[in-house]
Amino acid sequence: MSKNSKSLLLPGVILVLLILVSLFWLKPKVVAVIKIRRDLITGQKSLAELTKKLATLEGLSKTELTEKVNLALKILPAEKDIPRNLFVIKELVLNSGLSGTGLSIPEVGEIASESATAIKSSKDEILPSLEMKLDLVGPREKIGDFLQQIESTAPLMRVSSLTIAQKEGDLSEAMIGIKSYFLPFPKTLGKLEQSLPPITPQEEKVFNGLSNFKLLEWPEVSTTSALPTHKSDLFTY
Repeated sequence: MSKNSKSLLLPGVILVLLILVSLFWLKPKVVAVIKIRRDLITGQKSLAELTKKLATLEGLSKTELTEKVNLALKILPAEKDIPRNLFVIKELVLNSGLSGTGLSIPEVGEIASESATAIKSSKDEILPSLEMKLDLVGPREKIGDFLQQIESTAPLMRVSSLTIAQKEGDLSEAMIGIKSYFLPFPKTLGKLEQSLPPITPQEEKVFNGLSNFKLLEWPEVSTTSALPTHKSDLFTY
């Protein structure tokens, strides 16, 4: 190898070594810069979504929203509300001029337990429910009036079964299954950066229908721990 070739090889080797060292040193820096840039873009998108959500929330009327939430919870409570159910059933029976001869409700443990898990009781039901059995005696037309009232008075209840038998004179005996519905609060409220879902026209229509429910004023009951089970007399509580 000539002297000129050796003199050119050494700078070339040094240059290659410098490039390799520079790449080895720069690679973590480049990766860090790329990650920071990616996080910055993600953060900007999240900030934009949060800003949009904040603007939506600020545009809501606190008073109107509070009234709507309170009304919705009176009609569809977040947990089993047996005291209110019993009070409403008793008032409707009395107002209809009927006699309550029997009422059975689930065991105390089932009533008093927290109902955080929404379990469908049938394929057609989308809300968790608790079923009560009620026996009534009275004129058939008054029984019909009671059935209409039970489904139009808060909290949300529906007649799930009905058997009517004729008794003496114009009296009939009705054995009624009544389901009381509730809807636990969601366990999560979604990610912060997710947009608020708009209220659909169908949901707005359903909410407007809530104003048609009759609301009965009732004395507050502090606990359900003393509630009897499988009651035979509706009017002893």
